[in-house]
Amino acid sequence: MKRLKTRLLRSFLPFSLALLLACSCSSPTSEDLTDLDKETRSLDSLTALLREDPENVKTLVARADYYMSVKNFPYAKMDAQSAFTIDSSDHDALRVLGDAHYVSNETRISRDAWTRCAKLYPKEVECRLKLAELYQVVMEYAKSIELADEVIALDPNNPTSYFLKGISIRDDKLDTNMALSYIQKAIDLDPKYEEALDMAGVMHSAMGSSLAISYFQRLAELRPNDFNVYYKVGMFHLKTRNWNSAIEAFTQATQLNPKDAESFYNLGFIHLELQMYREARQFFTKSIEARAVNYRAHYARAFVVERLGDIQAAEADYLKALEYNPSHAPSKEGLGRVRSALASFKN
Repeated sequence: MKRLKTRLLRSFLPFSLALLLACSCSSPTSEDLTDLDKETRSLDSLTALLREDPENVKTLVARADYYMSVKNFPYAKMDAQSAFTIDSSDHDALRVLGDAHYVSNETRISRDAWTRCAKLYPKEVECRLKLAELYQVVMEYAKSIELADEVIALDPNNPTSYFLKGISIRDDKLDTNMALSYIQKAIDLDPKYEEALDMAGVMHSAMGSSLAISYFQRLAELRPNDFNVYYKVGMFHLKTRNWNSAIEAFTQATQLNPKDAESFYNLGFIHLELQMYREARQFFTKSIEARAVNYRAHYARAFVVERLGDIQAAEADYLKALEYNPSHAPSKEGLGRVRSALASFKN
């Protein structure tokens, strides 16, 4: 959800005369500053302004927004509460008060702040959208839909309202086609709406529709380095047993994220299905290396090496799988098989 962008002021401390005499270099430009320098200057500027005018609501809101952006939520709460205390009717003070508590799962405070904001500003949509999202998260779908409809009435071209309505319809009415129609409307209004593209892809994938791939491809153009997109493409092809396309997608995911244990596991599964046991063993090993506590990969590798005749290695992996998941019945059965085989060798 797009948040109101706050313009942050910068202050530049003057050089001392001695420094100017000692240094012939020119002053640094804004391009020379690192991101950290810029952030520090922005925060220092806001703090300096608040020293001069500690009850300036706009500056308190700006600093609260800054703290939100750097995930310093306790400080964001303090500034948001100060702004609200000074002016409990200010739109942005109410908005950021809700934001600061929402990330801490203090949804009652967020609900009250955004509800007051919506009542005081009947033609504004931002607090209504936030409130619609909150009600969707806490599964009060009818309220979420009602708020989304209010936003649509105020702003028929607001993509977020259609997206939130679609999600609530999916979860409340279990009507996938109707939900997708609203999500598609959001995408039509904003072709770069990443969350909507992702959800449309996931929903079409669950339906087994090849349209999922087109949404994931558009998402990949916007997120070229997001391994999760390729993982989802791989999962679609895995369900349809399109092995080559699945291998390509999961391989891309692991190249972007060498710690993607699930993609390595799925590559192992595909090669197991193709009876390419040595390759499957390698991929299951990579899955374990990516995530050590991984009973599924230990079980799968045990199954593979059992087929390859390495009974002792299979026993070790079945034991490790049971260490992580003592109730895993297939591992118990496999352990019984290999121990029976080992006992017969001794006899």
